[in-house]
Amino acid sequence: MIPKVAYVDHALQIGGAEKSLCELVAALDRERYEPVIVHQPGAEWRAEAERTGARLEAAVPPGAIYDLKRDELAAGIFGSVRQAVAALAPVVKLYGALGRIRPAIVHTNSTKMHLLAGAAARTRGLPVVWHMRDLLTEDGARRWLERGVRRVRPEVIAISEAVAAQFEGMDCRVHVIPNGIPLQRFEPGDAPEGLAEQLGLSGGGPVVTIVGRLTPWKGHRVLLRAWPEVIARVPEARLLVVGEVAFWEERYEGELRALAEDLGVAESVRWAGYREDVPELLRLSDLLVLPSFDEPFGRVVIEAMAVGLPVVASDGGGVPEIVEDGETGLLVPAGEPGALAEAIVAVLKEPTLARQMGEAGRRRAVERFDVRRVARQVMEVYDAIG
Repeated sequence: MIPKVAYVDHALQIGGAEKSLCELVAALDRERYEPVIVHQPGAEWRAEAERTGARLEAAVPPGAIYDLKRDELAAGIFGSVRQAVAALAPVVKLYGALGRIRPAIVHTNSTKMHLLAGAAARTRGLPVVWHMRDLLTEDGARRWLERGVRRVRPEVIAISEAVAAQFEGMDCRVHVIPNGIPLQRFEPGDAPEGLAEQLGLSGGGPVVTIVGRLTPWKGHRVLLRAWPEVIARVPEARLLVVGEVAFWEERYEGELRALAEDLGVAESVRWAGYREDVPELLRLSDLLVLPSFDEPFGRVVIEAMAVGLPVVASDGGGVPEIVEDGETGLLVPAGEPGALAEAIVAVLKEPTLARQMGEAGRRRAVERFDVRRVARQVMEVYDAIG
């Protein structure tokens, strides 16, 4: 009998973690492991999960515990009576769901599921894999992790060395396995006819693109503050902002749009919202920018490199493990609009440099970040613990 792996994620909205999970599951060798994706009823990413061909179970129960931000969990998900009561029902229901699914391994894909589904799995005596995709910068985060590791005793897959470093000194094995992407979707080429016009980018100037959820740590404010200097030196440049806000940051997009107005750059900024045609948008672009603070990995950087784009990004978190400064892109200090503007202008004004970086980035993406390679590495972890 082929062993089952239960992949558990509590998110309703689709984000990079859910995309990466679905791509991993799609690349899994079904003769070795049978995937079951366990999600909340009404999860927006269900359609993405269905495309993997995996069995789906809407068995993650809704709960108020998911609305808590990470800084509210510094004392742990069971750190207060109120939180313990809120967490108990999901753990009990997940315990029941795992009994029905009968997996050999439980692979958790979101921060709260590391503890909730991890507790349910350990109560059943099942091995747990935490797919750690976050850098926890909140006060008390290390205590939170230490407590979770002691209780759940997970095998950890960290998406970067920066993420893995959070577990230093803890009693768990950590495997550094980067996110992978389906390279066949992200190949160099021309954008579809009419896409530039649809987005208001038909002027022919260079397109600088940022892709990611509209949330403060992604650095959109820094990019907007850099943009006046960019268009002062490259007046025809346009900024394409791809992404939407998380449900608890509903006002943030309005704040960003107001900042663009205040800076006098609103006419050169296009707001695309959430899009599923990211490969086509990247083919339309001349440069990807990722000005994040403490980016745990940066999968969009790999997507851009695979398409053949140069990258300008912040030099923190896991990004330096992807971008070779001066070879596949340029790295700048996080939070410094002046340095960011200088790097963007340098790439836009040197088309030969941009082309060379794009070509080098494509080679690096193919060599290191193919999702099929990543799936093999993950299955090696399963082999060792199953």
